[in-house]
Amino acid sequence: MATWRVLIADTVTGTILSDVTPRDLPSFSRKVTDKGSWTVNVMPEDRANSAVDLHACVDAGRYTWIVACDDYICQAGPTFTYQYDENTRNLSVSGAGIQSLFDRRVLRNPAGPANNIVHVNNDLVLNGYTLRGIAREIVAANLAQVGYGLPIDVPAAEAGTSTRTYYGYDLATVWDRLNELSKVDKGPELDFRPYITPSGNQIRWELLIGSPKLGNQTSTSVWDYGGALGQIDVDTNGAASPCVKAWVRGSGTERTMLAGYASNDTLISLGYPPTDYVDNDHTSVVLKPTLDAYAIADLAQFSAPSETWKCNVRVDGLSSRGVLVSPKLGGWSPGDAPIFGVSGHPWIKDGQYRRRILGFSNDTESTVSLELQETLAVN
Repeated sequence: MATWRVLIADTVTGTILSDVTPRDLPSFSRKVTDKGSWTVNVMPEDRANSAVDLHACVDAGRYTWIVACDDYICQAGPTFTYQYDENTRNLSVSGAGIQSLFDRRVLRNPAGPANNIVHVNNDLVLNGYTLRGIAREIVAANLAQVGYGLPIDVPAAEAGTSTRTYYGYDLATVWDRLNELSKVDKGPELDFRPYITPSGNQIRWELLIGSPKLGNQTSTSVWDYGGALGQIDVDTNGAASPCVKAWVRGSGTERTMLAGYASNDTLISLGYPPTDYVDNDHTSVVLKPTLDAYAIADLAQFSAPSETWKCNVRVDGLSSRGVLVSPKLGGWSPGDAPIFGVSGHPWIKDGQYRRRILGFSNDTESTVSLELQETLAVN
């Protein structure tokens, strides 16, 4: 049986301060290019927690709570909210991954004057990088500000041909810019992988940047339905499909507005009634090639209905008979595309399907829930 644990650490240094005994199974989610979340219920009157100063450990941002299954860290990040219920004596503490702090930090050049955000020296000009490299520089620039450092491992700089200028006066958050970058054509996926250092006394996060996808797209790992793979639910969404033209609103208004555009009329020739898609999420972009890259990505995303599977898999990778048949938790990562063998499902046809693990979340003490993205069927 898997052992679920909760630890508390100092967010700025990553130093682990104590263990806490949860009331029940912690909830969490971790997903590619997502801030994630976690919630832990604690009974402060539990003798097992008598040595923990829970009043201090719920200080917003100052402390990080860690959800671990055996030695694998599922999610870890700063606490932001808590609720105490006098009737039940339950303390419910919630937070998100470390990247959630970047949703509360303005992206600017660390060399610029913070008290004059419109000053040109606050503009972050990135020339000659790959898209991966630009993502790296966005994070590194924020961490370089005095007092803004965090225990995050940032990869080496990566030269290329891409250029971005981020104006300080936009007052955009670091996370917004990372998320926008991931959504352009061939934009890199992101993950902040939490791990405990070999010494066992510090939590750190490794910034993983995809090329453009994260994970092993040809993973040989296999989960078989009825083995370590349990219930599979299917969700197909064609609300924006079949899209043949996409426009992306950029900077400006009326006749001065910049707009990205992409089109593909193949679906019309196949007999589909065409639809158009308008993306209003990038109105601060001032470069048409960047807007076109968003349009290309939108067109690819909405050219056909999206199909996602949600399933549960055993964290130990064992079958009901106790035989190791699939990788255990920690033997796969968000972004991997393993093979799922389906036989006897009431809706899905028998076959071998390759599906990407977009993210995972809590389910039971012995299983986690996977969110799977459609790729190509193996047969």
